[in-house]
Amino acid sequence: MPFSLPTLARRAGKRRNITLRPIIPTQAQATDLAAIYAPAWQIWQQNIDRILAGYDPQPLPTADALTIDTADQVQSAIEGVANEFLTILTARITPALQRWIISAERVHRDKWAAAIKAGVGVDLDLILNAGEVQETLSTFMARNVALVRNVSDQAQGRISDAVFRGYERRATAREVAKEIQEATGMGRDRATNIAADQNSKLSSQLDRERQAQAGLTQFKWRHSGKVHPRAWHRARDGKVYDSRTGKPVGGGDAIPSDDRAGMAPWCGCREQAYIALLDEVD
Repeated sequence: MPFSLPTLARRAGKRRNITLRPIIPTQAQATDLAAIYAPAWQIWQQNIDRILAGYDPQPLPTADALTIDTADQVQSAIEGVANEFLTILTARITPALQRWIISAERVHRDKWAAAIKAGVGVDLDLILNAGEVQETLSTFMARNVALVRNVSDQAQGRISDAVFRGYERRATAREVAKEIQEATGMGRDRATNIAADQNSKLSSQLDRERQAQAGLTQFKWRHSGKVHPRAWHRARDGKVYDSRTGKPVGGGDAIPSDDRAGMAPWCGCREQAYIALLDEVD
């Protein structure tokens, strides 16, 4: 339910502009999300022996057909693992994602209510609910199902490439197994990075949606403080912007609509809720 936080702040006797504390997603949330993603690369790591069971690239006197047969057997094993992953995606990963999203939304809502309580002195815990951000949550769910499937697809592609390059150069099964291990390692790293990025992105999206529902039209940019930041993100630190246009209140270049806090890959910047009680708001 939309409400006016500036109006509530005035009723509470506030007379100065208020910047609410930022909501920072936890590392534990990212770790939990990465664990949900994990089967997308683990299933390939766990089935290396199965994939290579029929691998035999060594030529025999009349073995061209036999080599093709072993290649078909390996391809069939790869496709079998891919199909098993799809079952896991439906039966285990998707429900786990749903639970994670419900928990992450609840954590964000509690922190948002606590930030309002601390900054304004108003308790809105009973007013806020998940239904108000359901569209954001549904979109995030669909996006992450697609991402976790893509982790598996990329691992499958790398593994297929490793196997058939092995046939071309007559590599041993041990050599190919090492390449498959490297492919699953890349899948693990990618899943971990995606989980960290998505954890931050969901929090940023909920920030914007909840601030809009609270009738706030401005925010203060808070830089992430990362060691190797985007220079233009760091330059925005502490500046107040119009939420609708992205224009800085003091004048200057507007923030592009696709470069708001948390939108760029692994961006940890935040848009702090800003209640302009003294400023003129257009």
